[in-house]
Amino acid sequence: MVENLRNLVAGTLTCGVFIFSALNEAQALPSFARQTGMDCSACHTAFPELTPFGRTFKLTGYTISKTNKPYQINPPPITAMLQGSYSRTNSNLPPGTAPTGYKGNDNINVPQQASVFYGGKIWDKLGAFIQITYDDVFDGIFLDNTDVRFAHTMELAGKPLIVGLTFNNNPTVQDVWNSTPTWGFPWSASNVAPTPAAAAVIDNTLSSMVGGLGIYGFWNNFLYAELTFYRTALNGYTQVLSTGTPIDTYVTGVAPYWRLYLQHQKGQHTFMVGTYGMVTHILPAGETRGTADRFTDIALDLNYQFITKKHLFSTQATWIHEFQDWFGSYPQGAAANRSSVLDTIRINFNYYYRFHHRQTVGGTFGIFSTSGVSDSLLYAPAPVSGSRTGSPNSNGFILQAYYLPWERTKFTLQYTLYNRFNGSYSNYDGFGRNASMNNTLYLLAWLAF
Repeated sequence: MVENLRNLVAGTLTCGVFIFSALNEAQALPSFARQTGMDCSACHTAFPELTPFGRTFKLTGYTISKTNKPYQINPPPITAMLQGSYSRTNSNLPPGTAPTGYKGNDNINVPQQASVFYGGKIWDKLGAFIQITYDDVFDGIFLDNTDVRFAHTMELAGKPLIVGLTFNNNPTVQDVWNSTPTWGFPWSASNVAPTPAAAAVIDNTLSSMVGGLGIYGFWNNFLYAELTFYRTALNGYTQVLSTGTPIDTYVTGVAPYWRLYLQHQKGQHTFMVGTYGMVTHILPAGETRGTADRFTDIALDLNYQFITKKHLFSTQATWIHEFQDWFGSYPQGAAANRSSVLDTIRINFNYYYRFHHRQTVGGTFGIFSTSGVSDSLLYAPAPVSGSRTGSPNSNGFILQAYYLPWERTKFTLQYTLYNRFNGSYSNYDGFGRNASMNNTLYLLAWLAF
């Protein structure tokens, strides 16, 4: 294990130095930075977390530019990203339970992901963030997070108003705050380590399997409101948004998503309080027609940022409450309860120190908890992934340290610690596995160019 880790670190550092040298020689920057003529730090504290200007850039459709041209083609708004990682859980996964690509308890995934982006202006007030990704566990290429926008700035009651349209493939991918699921902490994690069985529908369950068209407005840098409608991306105008992704979760009809928040910015401080949610009708697993289950997700979130030239502090918190009505699964004997609830809480605290050469060091302390009604059929005993007690309850902590030696490159050291996993601390799955066996050490090199 030590030798593998040593090789990973050496290889990653060598790769990072090589790419950095090549970038300096070519004077290349990620597409948003090229378009605006600004450093990456104008939009990000430590990517992907956004600054106030970064949020404005996204809300105005990724179209702010250093030129008055209605297009951006020289150079084109193309960016690439490479992630390489090492992960180790406290205990090996039993045969037959490991994901594809699992290489024992010392997993080196290079690349873990490789992505190409179209990021920036398309024409005038139309812009996009489009990500095409290769994932080594999925072992395929698919259309990842995608958000195409049209935005216009006007006045209402003598105050600035940004109005826009968003066409995207993952509820909350269009959001500008890092408290909602798509861009929320921990931002990246091991793709081979076990994860808890229960998750709310709005918590990335529908990623790349739905398409949505929505309208939003942001008034006076204070009030934001959005309404977006999603449908399964099987046919019609949304089909392109699921390119490369097998659809195994079928949404019937249209699923409305809402977002509302209040923001107050004063000097170096920014405060935000908001709500978001979604009502979704989903067919039971394996079904393509019939009676659907209904999920009503209602969430609250809070954000605070303090940003100076050298010191950056932020905290994010979110609470998702999901009402689950098993109209389809209960009659089929797939759920033991007619209805239930699921609660998800995440809180994290981030601090970064930025040196004068834009080198940044920092860390995050995160708390997570999922709790809900026990169901012996939904959460049945099974090796690693199951629950001996039928409980969905999981909780723990994440400790994370960062080092950004230069812009567009980040090294991360992360440790995830479980107090409870799928309902219990010990023998949680009914096959002798303890929650602490899923504690995971994770090292990541994240390069954008």
